[in-house]
Amino acid sequence: MSIVTNMSSGNETENNLFGIQKELELFSAKYRLVHAYISVVLSVLGIMGNGLNIFILTRKNMISTTNILLTALSVSDVLKLLVHLPNIVLNYYIFANQPNPLGNLRYLMFYVIVVIAFHSASIWLTVSLALFRYIAIKLPLKAATYCSQYRAKLTIFIVSLAVAGLSIPISLSYSYSCSYVNNQTDWYLVMANGTDKFNFVQSFNLWTMILLIRLLPCVLLLVLSILLIIELQRFAKSRSKLRGQRSFENDGNLQRQTETNRTTGMLVVVVVLFIVIEMPHGILLLLVAINKNVMDQIYESLGDLIDDITLMNNGINFVIYCTMSKKFRDTFMEMFSCSNGKSKYLHRNT
Repeated sequence: MSIVTNMSSGNETENNLFGIQKELELFSAKYRLVHAYISVVLSVLGIMGNGLNIFILTRKNMISTTNILLTALSVSDVLKLLVHLPNIVLNYYIFANQPNPLGNLRYLMFYVIVVIAFHSASIWLTVSLALFRYIAIKLPLKAATYCSQYRAKLTIFIVSLAVAGLSIPISLSYSYSCSYVNNQTDWYLVMANGTDKFNFVQSFNLWTMILLIRLLPCVLLLVLSILLIIELQRFAKSRSKLRGQRSFENDGNLQRQTETNRTTGMLVVVVVLFIVIEMPHGILLLLVAINKNVMDQIYESLGDLIDDITLMNNGINFVIYCTMSKKFRDTFMEMFSCSNGKSKYLHRNT
């Protein structure tokens, strides 16, 4: 179920805005048949992957400013997935063909608020990661001050506080309603509209999601990723010069720069992946705000696919870290490689 679908104005479609409504409706009907299965698989894999991220990134040899932020990102993603999984099971399996009880609607309300909050936190933590990394490689002499572990933890606290505040208006946007089907009560969520106050809250929520949760972070990430790529290119030129002037000191500088380059490259991949997934979503939401028919004709048909693509992004970071970070990969292998039937890590800690 798409979160923003619940925020639809409910207007009836009057015309086929882009001439593809029937095709999208057909796609939506077919994709819905597999959506629940895909969501469950992606959620379980994402929970496992982020759980491993948290476990590895919190080892003593892995503690750093960057890894503190990456740990917070994994915590946010895993909590979102832990809330998402029961929602899929409840709405696509348990109550799929029977009236909704009030308890399930209360969980759905909790789900909408919490998922938006954790998703917002993940996006802004990614922005923070890119910003911290750029400062660290652009101003290396001041990195210890500007990019300290304390400031990373303070950033996590500020992001958490901000998204919690932005989530409050969402809880004011909905109310419970019910109908009676075969002598059973069927509960559902409805937009609490009809007054200027609730219309304002609805507009505030939509524009908050468009500007603060989608477009603005994507623009910042795009700028920061370009700056990071420029720094990577500058490093490549510097590495060529150091290789041409071999010495013990230069070899040490080259090794340090190579490690910095690997971490920066890994973060660029994480950032670009966020942009690729979030930017089209933000543009689509902007079209919804401009023309409500976009919600009925396009967004609702693509809602399930958008959810699954987002879930995939929530769980793919473990693969990126293993592929691009030698230190992460070595720590993972050391912790879980077996020697005489026992993990080296477990053996060391018994």
